[in-house]
Amino acid sequence: MPSLRTFRIEFDRPGATYAPGEIVTGDVIVDLAREKTIRALKLSIKGEANVSWERKRSTKDSQGRNRTQIDHFRASEQYFNLTYYLLGNTGNGEVRVPAGFHRYSFNFSLPYNIPCSFEHTNGHIRYTMKAVIDRPWRFDHESKIAFTVVSSYDLNAHSHQCIGADDEVRESFCCFCCFNLGSMKLRIRIPTTGFVPGQSIETMVNLNNTSSVNVTKICVKLERSLEFHAKSPYSSTKTDKAILKAEQRMGPFGEQADIPSRLQVPPIPPSHLEYCSIIDQKYSLRITIHVSGTHCSITKVYPILIGTIPLHSTISSASYIQTVQQPTAPVMQYDYDPPPPMPTSPDYAPPNTPYPQMIDFASPNQPSTSTNPWDIPPPSYEECMQRADSIKDEDESNYVHGANEPFAPRYPVFNFTTSRKNEVIFITESIIFNTAFSTFFSTRST
Repeated sequence: MPSLRTFRIEFDRPGATYAPGEIVTGDVIVDLAREKTIRALKLSIKGEANVSWERKRSTKDSQGRNRTQIDHFRASEQYFNLTYYLLGNTGNGEVRVPAGFHRYSFNFSLPYNIPCSFEHTNGHIRYTMKAVIDRPWRFDHESKIAFTVVSSYDLNAHSHQCIGADDEVRESFCCFCCFNLGSMKLRIRIPTTGFVPGQSIETMVNLNNTSSVNVTKICVKLERSLEFHAKSPYSSTKTDKAILKAEQRMGPFGEQADIPSRLQVPPIPPSHLEYCSIIDQKYSLRITIHVSGTHCSITKVYPILIGTIPLHSTISSASYIQTVQQPTAPVMQYDYDPPPPMPTSPDYAPPNTPYPQMIDFASPNQPSTSTNPWDIPPPSYEECMQRADSIKDEDESNYVHGANEPFAPRYPVFNFTTSRKNEVIFITESIIFNTAFSTFFSTRST
């Protein structure tokens, strides 16, 4: 019968979601059926980014025959790598651990300037913790777990990029380049271009169609564009584009129509993965107006920002649900002063610059670190759409407990009510807009 019955890592915070600069606390659980002799029980914590992909290319050998060569592109960044000893040390001594259930507490401080957690097939930004029972003359026992770091991205600091869009498009149609089929005028409006997960992206398309070409459907898509930068075997960049959310409104529509659309932002990481130089991320909103016949569709793309702190104007103009579910990264209260952080490794020197903004997380000895002037409920923390099949490193064996488990980072999701204020404004402006155009075309026809 194996002497080790349980060996795992537990975080004190449900959901294991933290902000840069926070103190991470928890326990390493060891349950032994009988006494065990070990050299040490150590804990390793690291944060790193990796990108990798393969590319096939055709080459010719010395005899002129075609060969397929596979290039393996890679790059990595390490943000910290810490090791603590919970039992024993680096020497050759041995420690006897009695049979029974044991908890070994840990706490450490995250650095400030680290990027947000991120998972993708071609790369990741990942934070992991591994506990190791170092055994003399035997294979070590290892247990691994991942946790989420969410960096703050305050949309109010980028409000100049969130001013919204009011775009007019005019399209003329013809048949065989000689028969005029009339024209179509569109007005596309987006109140703002800065959003947080859980918020709805509201768009309005005002249609004034004086042509014989019909609008068959209107598609609105939230898209993500990624760039992965490899440094080996030579510098190369891989681009990946994906549709995260989509909605379509089917026609036919009348000569004059107001077509609203609403997309709710899913749990996704914020724009611009700051402090990571090998992965770039951008979001955009693509609006496509499909028309009948062989005519080309009308497409407009607008860059948008995804943040972790909503715009002040959004909070003041939209109702916010006060009865949200308990967040998975709650404000933690302690009846005692927490122990000081563990001494860090010699190569770890956190920056002295203060972290500019914190979201609704809290350190163990702080009731709240929110900088939001509005007393809104904290967000919930929900798993991202993109997940890793495992957190196993290439140099790890298949016997690391937890390494083959899937992992999905958690991101803050705000729970807004469905706001109709913007929709009312849309409809009011649409009436004025359509009336003006009706007068314009009536004047021209006379």
